[in-house]
Amino acid sequence: MAYRRTEYMEKRVALRKQQIIKAAEELISESGYKATTMQDVARKAGTSIGNVYFYFSNKDEMVMEVIDHLCDEIWNTGDLERMDLSSYPHYSIEALDDYLKITAIFEKKHFAKAILGGATYPGFRDRLIRFFEEKAVKRYAKYSDFYQGIDREMAFACHFGSVINVMMKVLEEKLDRTPREVGMFLARWKLQARGLRQETVSKALSDLEHLIQQIDRLKDRS
Repeated sequence: MAYRRTEYMEKRVALRKQQIIKAAEELISESGYKATTMQDVARKAGTSIGNVYFYFSNKDEMVMEVIDHLCDEIWNTGDLERMDLSSYPHYSIEALDDYLKITAIFEKKHFAKAILGGATYPGFRDRLIRFFEEKAVKRYAKYSDFYQGIDREMAFACHFGSVINVMMKVLEEKLDRTPREVGMFLARWKLQARGLRQETVSKALSDLEHLIQQIDRLKDRS
């Protein structure tokens, strides 16, 4: 009986923490990092300020938790493990993975705009790059040979740095492109940067279109 109660309480604690994280994300998206207070987050989450401080010792710690949560959410968007990819070459899978991450970040447009510009929380950019670097190297080790024989950290820094710069121009409306257009362009750019033949790039992009349709169907069913 005691074990069941402990399990129940653990679930409640985890749920409350997620509610606080969600409230913080929404407030930062609306008002920015500097204008968002711990009291605002408590009010938005429907809890006490004491509860917020139970989970997070200060605002910076809370924001980093929000960032980690969003990174996980973005990374798991359109999870490749749900799909049968056995018939696709690794470069097509890599293109899909890149596309999904770009479009998922755009779904968090207001938060990304508030944070990526560095005007509100400078640590986000470094945290985001480190997170995706760790995840991508592991993921591509399974599906891709992109990092073989080269400096992996340098390759990823070049790629993701370009991604951030493009996204910021779109988010700031300095570049009039849809998230889909940005995702497709960056997927193509990375394939071409690898020196693949044009027919290989075209095949990968054709596969990407087909895989995107599969993902859309999965979303419709869920």
